[in-house]
Amino acid sequence: MTSKTPLRIRVRRMDYDMSGLRRYWYKDNAWITHFLNALSTTFPDGERFFIHSVRHFESQIQDPLLREQIRAFIGQEANHGKEHEAFNQALIDQHGLPLENKLKFMKGALAWAKKKWSPREQLAMTAGFEHFTAILANLLLEREEVIADIAGVYSDMFLWHAVEETEHKAVAFDVYQAVDGDYWLRVRSMALATFFFLLVTLRMQHSLLKHDGKLGDWRAALGFAKFMLVKPGFLTRIIPQYLDYYRPDFHPWQHDNRHLIAGHVRTLASHELRPAEAAAATAAGAAAAA
Repeated sequence: MTSKTPLRIRVRRMDYDMSGLRRYWYKDNAWITHFLNALSTTFPDGERFFIHSVRHFESQIQDPLLREQIRAFIGQEANHGKEHEAFNQALIDQHGLPLENKLKFMKGALAWAKKKWSPREQLAMTAGFEHFTAILANLLLEREEVIADIAGVYSDMFLWHAVEETEHKAVAFDVYQAVDGDYWLRVRSMALATFFFLLVTLRMQHSLLKHDGKLGDWRAALGFAKFMLVKPGFLTRIIPQYLDYYRPDFHPWQHDNRHLIAGHVRTLASHELRPAEAAAATAAGAAAAA
């Protein structure tokens, strides 16, 4: 079943200036910054995995609206991977963060997943991860102080990512429902996605903090605890929407939050590529995702 509240998904070709990145770009807090850096490390190859899993079933989709949304989903995710790849490289080049092995680990882990799991299992995992990114995006859009506390142009980048994750939040889920729809596989895959999300992100954060000698920074650690549990509640505030995924009748657009993105769309235009640049970016993204 396709989305009950269709939303036009627009592919924006972005180009963010990654120069001058502050080392601790979230409120000068090493713990929060490295948690978000760890998230960014998972994005490029994660987005390519999502594209791969959805594209595998594209030919089986008869609904013209969903087919159109799949193409837009692929375009958006390819561009997310490109920008976060540039962001990760800026962390390496400007601050010497040891991300190469982490990026290599993600590439190898997802290559293993493609061999280990069937296409339907990969799609179910993608639907689960997409719900995770959608509810985190919703938090960023609801709690405007989170974006405001990000230094420099990176606030615009994370805002753009949150807007587009909201626009396409139902695509992988709708594809899964159209070609399979098995409830138990869906919820098992979400539980597994949750385990991997927490394990990989927190281990990467620990490694980055250790590299910077910040594991013993108790003020930053307390700030991180507040960030996760109290304000904005990066973990606690997503729990109700996270648990909704386990309902048999769940659909992502039961949480209709399109009003949160309407006011931000115009602000993204200043970073969009010109048509010729966009065409080149499209070709590069398609080749990377293939």
